[in-house]
Amino acid sequence: MRVKTFEAGTMQDALDVVKKDMGEEAFILSTRTRRRPSALGLGEEAVIEVTAAVDEAQATATVAAAGGPPLTYGLRPALEAPTPVPTRSTAPPPPPVDLQPLRRELLEIKGAVAALKDQETRNATILTELDQLKTLLSRIQRQGMPPAQLHLPSTLLELYGDLVANDVEPQLALRLCEYAQRALADQDGDASAGRVDPERARLFLRRVIADFIPVAPPIQLDPGKMRVAALVGPTGVGKTTTVAKLAAYAQLKLKQKVALVTLDTYRLGAVDQLQQYAQILQVPMHVALTVEDLRSALRFYQDRALVLIDTPGHSPKDAETLGQLRGFLEELPDVETHLVLSATTKPRDLLEIATRYEPLHPTRLLFTKLDETSTYGPLLSTLVRVKRPISYLATGQDVPDALELATSRRLADLILPAAVKEAL
Repeated sequence: MRVKTFEAGTMQDALDVVKKDMGEEAFILSTRTRRRPSALGLGEEAVIEVTAAVDEAQATATVAAAGGPPLTYGLRPALEAPTPVPTRSTAPPPPPVDLQPLRRELLEIKGAVAALKDQETRNATILTELDQLKTLLSRIQRQGMPPAQLHLPSTLLELYGDLVANDVEPQLALRLCEYAQRALADQDGDASAGRVDPERARLFLRRVIADFIPVAPPIQLDPGKMRVAALVGPTGVGKTTTVAKLAAYAQLKLKQKVALVTLDTYRLGAVDQLQQYAQILQVPMHVALTVEDLRSALRFYQDRALVLIDTPGHSPKDAETLGQLRGFLEELPDVETHLVLSATTKPRDLLEIATRYEPLHPTRLLFTKLDETSTYGPLLSTLVRVKRPISYLATGQDVPDALELATSRRLADLILPAAVKEAL
């Protein structure tokens, strides 16, 4: 068996070369098209590459036995019926059936199909890699890419893309990745050379994120001392429901005496909603229309460990209403004020809301509606810019179960999920 590969500009030329070199009995093993530099050095040209084989002993025997004209490529000419010899007792025998041409055709077809499958596999691999690269680049470019990111190792660059896709501000995402790169380089120097294990890089970056998140302790309840906590924020963020969750936790879990006060007489049904929660929890509730009402309520609830104040929601641009609310809160020198923000709010709006509520001097940030969003980067961006610790996270409407104490680990899980379970 002799096997040889031929090249030609077209398939017909290639077949002619095979026929000329190896004879009519040759059969095709594989074919493929590739590109090579042109003869003139200008660009590239396509070339057909054909691999053929021939059993030279069989080819010689077949030609000798046939004694007729040479075979055409792949198919033998139609056999001529032999001249019948008249006999007295028997009919002429039928012509023999030659299956060799069909075998050659079958081998040629199998070789061509195998070559096509091999080319398709290579093309599929290349296309998959290109799609992955395209997805990564489009995801990063959609949010903007600082020029300095070009210095990040490929593993951290991919993590940078994960942060930006989670709505972390590009500049903040770059800063976090640079911190992680320095931490890795301080240990073994691989980060600067671009050789960073993906899982290890993710672990370091999650730790960096956790370090960037200021966390407040829960509302502190001291025996024999009344603690006052007020929830402020724009309308629709879930302040009343969060007040009910905090009250239920203190009443049912901590076994502490609780009272509710509402200043929200603007929203239709707000008093009724809080009253229903108060009846379910069996805690007293007071409606304060004036500053004097608020003073009286606090004097009356001196025996309570925790007094929670619900405030009206309104547009942060409503300076007049904000001024009235500020007058109420100034009567409470020791009040713990939580600015309630929705995780579904756009990043720019979160920063604007926090800025406009600054005259109320909030000491904590409390995020609600975490169950209604799929990106959590704005929480990190807001915490870094506003420079206030986060106290609680509300994850649904259930009272009190859908409220949890904020931790840096929990927020790191939201902003950059762990690929595997790990301990910070």
